[in-house]
Amino acid sequence: MSSRVNTGIFGGPGVRRLSPLSAFLGRWGIPASRENAVINRIVATVEENLRLSGAQVDVLNSRDHPDPFGQPDVSRLIVGGTIDESGIPTIGIAQSIDPGNYETEETALILLDIVSGPARDDASFNAYLKPSSDRVRFVGTALGNVASHEAGHYLGSFHVDQYNDVLNLMNQGGVNFDQLYGVGPDGIGGTADDPDVDFGEDRWNPDEGFTGIENTAARTRWALNG
Repeated sequence: MSSRVNTGIFGGPGVRRLSPLSAFLGRWGIPASRENAVINRIVATVEENLRLSGAQVDVLNSRDHPDPFGQPDVSRLIVGGTIDESGIPTIGIAQSIDPGNYETEETALILLDIVSGPARDDASFNAYLKPSSDRVRFVGTALGNVASHEAGHYLGSFHVDQYNDVLNLMNQGGVNFDQLYGVGPDGIGGTADDPDVDFGEDRWNPDEGFTGIENTAARTRWALNG
C-alpha cells in the first residue's frame, strides 16, 4: 500500500504520498504474484540482522499488522517511493543518528527508484541480477539490509569504512554497494555464494571525522536492550 509521510523531518518539502513496493517489482523482473515472498524476505532479513546483534525487538509489517506508529517505543522503516515523490535525493535516510537510542519513536525512509534503476548504475539491484539469480531472495535481502542500515542510524550507529573488505551493515554508501547488498565473489546477487551481512566491528568511516573501531552490533544491542 502507498504511504504518507512528512518528509520535513528529513529536510524535505512536507507531507508526501509514496508509491508502494508493488509498483517496483516489475523493474527487478519479479512478478506481482511474488510480492508476498519479497515482503517475507525483507522482514526475515531485518529480524535476523537486529536479533543477531543480541537485540530484543519485534519487527512488524503493514501487510500483516495494523500500523502501531505513534505508540510508545515504536519506530518505523518506510520502504517505497521515489526521489521525486519524497523530495529527498537519496536511497535511504534516517531521522537521526541517536547513540543510546534516547528517541525511540523515529522514522527512516528507503526509496526504491535508484535501486530499481538501470543495471549500469552499481547502486541498482539490477546491476547484480542475472539469469542465475534468485531474484526474490536477492531483492528481499538487499532491501532488508538497506532498511537495517537506516535502523542502525536511529539506533545509534555511525558509518563505518566502506572502502575495506569488512562486511558491515553500517558501511557508508556511494561505493561498494555490493557489500551492503550481500553480493558474493561471483558478482551475481541471489546465488549460493552470497554472504550474510551483519552488524559488527569495523573501522570508523575515514571521511566522517572519527578514528578507531566502532562496534555496530554492540550499539544496536544497547539501543534496544539498554
